[in-house]
Amino acid sequence: MKVVALVSGGKDSCYNMMQCVAAGHQIVALANLRPANGEELNSHMYQSVAHEAIELMAEAMDVPLFQAETQGFAKQTSMEYQPTENDEIEDLYNLLLKVKEEVQVDAVASGAVLSDYQRIRIENVCIRLGLVSLAYLWQRKQAELLEEMIKCEVDAIIVRVAAIGLEPQRHLGRSIRLIEPHLLAMHEKYGINVCGEGGEYETLTLDCPLFRSRIVIEESEIVMDSDDPIAPTGYMKLKKIKLELKLPQLDLNARFANLPLKIPNEHVQILDQPDDSQVTNDLGVKGDCNLSDAVENADITQSEHVSVSGSGWLYLGGLTAIVTDNNPAEAFEKAMAKLKWLLLENNHRLEDLCSISMYVADMSQYAELNRIYCETLNHFNPPTRACVQVPLPANCPVVIEAISFSGRSMLAGDANAERSTMHVQSLSHWCPANIGPYSQACRIGELINLAGQISLVPGSMVMINGGIKSQCQLALRHVERLLKAIGKSDLRDVVQGICYLSDQKYVEHARSLWEEETNNAIVDYVVVSGLPRNALVEWHVWAHKHNNQFEYEETGQCVQDWSISIFRRWNYENNIATILCHVSNTDANTVLSAAIFRETIEYVLQKLNHGHEYDPKTICSVKVFYPVNKNICAYSFVSILEEFRRTVPVVHTIVPVVALHHKNTFLSICGVRTQ
Repeated sequence: MKVVALVSGGKDSCYNMMQCVAAGHQIVALANLRPANGEELNSHMYQSVAHEAIELMAEAMDVPLFQAETQGFAKQTSMEYQPTENDEIEDLYNLLLKVKEEVQVDAVASGAVLSDYQRIRIENVCIRLGLVSLAYLWQRKQAELLEEMIKCEVDAIIVRVAAIGLEPQRHLGRSIRLIEPHLLAMHEKYGINVCGEGGEYETLTLDCPLFRSRIVIEESEIVMDSDDPIAPTGYMKLKKIKLELKLPQLDLNARFANLPLKIPNEHVQILDQPDDSQVTNDLGVKGDCNLSDAVENADITQSEHVSVSGSGWLYLGGLTAIVTDNNPAEAFEKAMAKLKWLLLENNHRLEDLCSISMYVADMSQYAELNRIYCETLNHFNPPTRACVQVPLPANCPVVIEAISFSGRSMLAGDANAERSTMHVQSLSHWCPANIGPYSQACRIGELINLAGQISLVPGSMVMINGGIKSQCQLALRHVERLLKAIGKSDLRDVVQGICYLSDQKYVEHARSLWEEETNNAIVDYVVVSGLPRNALVEWHVWAHKHNNQFEYEETGQCVQDWSISIFRRWNYENNIATILCHVSNTDANTVLSAAIFRETIEYVLQKLNHGHEYDPKTICSVKVFYPVNKNICAYSFVSILEEFRRTVPVVHTIVPVVALHHKNTFLSICGVRTQ
């Protein structure tokens, strides 16, 4: 891509440009907002100290510079930025609009590392201009990042200090290479951000491999902002600077040669795994096997239904639409219309949605379905989403379920009602960007819902090389990083998950890896007929901040020749419970009858609602997965579940799949209860 880079003169914007080059992009222009009156800006967005050097930086790189003035005034400071007249962000929009009119550009590079405030605003401008945001430093570990910059020959000096442990007279003008040990010591002693992300210090890049010439400071002075004895603040004013040609003159490729600069795939620290997709075993059931006869005989006709808890949770299940001409788009439009109507009927808004699961018959129709999805959910911070392909019949090509939360009826300041959403749309080396209508994570109080995670390399958004082991490792790394970012959690806080796989022979690989990482969660392994980007695995999980306080139980019973196994977890207050049920039989040719299903559902709901059998504020949601090539009376599921709905507030979604975790498993039920 052709890139315009936002530059302040500091190390972060320069090193992000280097990351862009390593990723194969071309820097075609620089953009900078300078202070209107020449004085320092009090802005959370723009560094203005040492702005005198910006023109020389563009000259050193031999690229055009686009500059404009800004007052640095933020009229809207909330995290959900909307275009606001006379806000400093509109100065950035107008500047980049001018760049786009004069230069062919596809993307905008910025040096954002930790600031959601900056990232959200840059993404807002990029979306409005149809540009991609490139923030390759986003969420990098700061000590590691600073060391990497130094090793990659970024020569930057400190030009502003504003933190305890940093003194203007002593540290201004010092190279980051020389001051790195002191910064690490101050981090240990006082907790300052090693890269200055908390505003502790700002830098000016004098030289880096992007430059053909080096910036030389001939005359400067120190300006004190504050003489505070504990944390004095001040900056370096440049009075006379020049460029000095670097010899020998080398082209960009030569200047980048031999640098320890990683390409996107090298930021994915996954061991090289052989492509084991050809591994076979006697349990293997491929996701692409011919299931057409079984699919056409599948009957999952189900009606939409909702349950509302006393604390604001709303579960929606069974959202489908019957069509007569194999038209997935029409079915999806009708299903989304039902979703909107049910939310409105229950005093919820689209903005209250937390999580959506989409089961579709044909992943090749994804682009059209996603267009409809975007038209419906086009608000800021949309819900998380998981989308998989399952063997649905042609007349019912879409099934949707959703979770919504409206805390408007709860007391202000109630921690259980606080909502936080992570919707990072910038390309980075952290996690895959969600450049679209769904978020990576949504946290309501202590409960965290994640989007389905596949093994995309974040920096390039392409699938990782290798087989199931590599894909499992990378997708789980995404899960852990998202949990850490949204709630300072990790894999050990996952309460329940579904691992969707494209082939049954991958189940043991996925299970083994999960159990190496943690054994706290209840995880179901479900074989589907297709995953986004032809992935081999997709992890879809939810977590709780106090997962270590959840109890665990394994139980079961036998009914005739059937084994019903239940795995249950619930928290100390018993206001959240989750369950996984497997129904198995060693006779592959036997029939799972309506009577066995009724007995199973009764057992599942009894265990799921234990302790809250007659609580009107409690609601349940269950997903029923069944393999279409088994002898199952699936047409009876809906009527039996509707019977139980008369006495138990349960929402259900029935999903046909290719296979379950074992060849003897006929039925898998995932359930959750909350209040």
